[in-house]
Amino acid sequence: MERIGFLLWYTTVGAVIGMFGVMTWHPILQLPMPWWFRSTLIGAWMNFVLTLLIYDLLTVMLVDLFGAYSPFRSPFWFVAEGAIVGLVIGYFATQPFSMQNILATCHEKLVDRKKN
Repeated sequence: MERIGFLLWYTTVGAVIGMFGVMTWHPILQLPMPWWFRSTLIGAWMNFVLTLLIYDLLTVMLVDLFGAYSPFRSPFWFVAEGAIVGLVIGYFATQPFSMQNILATCHEKLVDRKKN
């Protein structure tokens, strides 16, 4: 059951990162938000919230996986993992099909048609 839960969790994280992919400027701080900053922050935050919600279950899972004396037995390593996974999801959700790339491609096609 935990496997299905984590699969659905990362699907949700990917959807949230994809929805925030259009936001490139922070309206309150008046700062740009590049894709690598935004996706890493969202991934880490979402996994931090999940760690707070299921701390006991994550502790048991990580101790079973790594052992009782491993440095990776703390559930808060899950936050760092969320940052890395968020970075990967953010790249694939925003970079290859970003609106700037699509508009540039459409513009090039229109210019080529006008030349011919």
